[in-house]
Amino acid sequence: MVKSLYYMGTKRQSLSTQRFFGDPDPDDPLIGARLRFCLNHVEQRLGEALAAAGFADIQIAHFKVLRFPPPENERPIDLAQRAGMSKQAMNYLLLQLEELGYVQRIAMGDSSARLVSLTEKGWKVAEIQRATVHEIEREWERRLGAERFQTFYAVLKELTDG
Repeated sequence: MVKSLYYMGTKRQSLSTQRFFGDPDPDDPLIGARLRFCLNHVEQRLGEALAAAGFADIQIAHFKVLRFPPPENERPIDLAQRAGMSKQAMNYLLLQLEELGYVQRIAMGDSSARLVSLTEKGWKVAEIQRATVHEIEREWERRLGAERFQTFYAVLKELTDG
């Protein structure tokens, strides 16, 4: 899967003669790219599952807001920081999702600040996303074998749990 995602059917030609000098395998995308390929696969499957369930208006960019954990009484600035994007870009996505009925922004008292939460429609999307990722995990477990997948998951968990 990763090689097919990496090459996308064609090999790129480098014009540089110094390309990754000293690297024994300059065509190996390394771990960051491989993790991104896996994420791209998951996001593509999420998009397909959501479209099949009637949520075709969700775009991959919206996953910056709709990722785990889903927003529940969170400030837009906190969502932006978590997504690694500017507050302005996050507000653009929030406006789209609000207009589509997936999130709501609620005023905090007399302040102009707002807190973001999923609507009932947004929670349906979150449930489909979670079920789809569980399905992908089961597929990967069948492909790798239960023991190898559990080891992979345990290592990934160790690397990501603080």
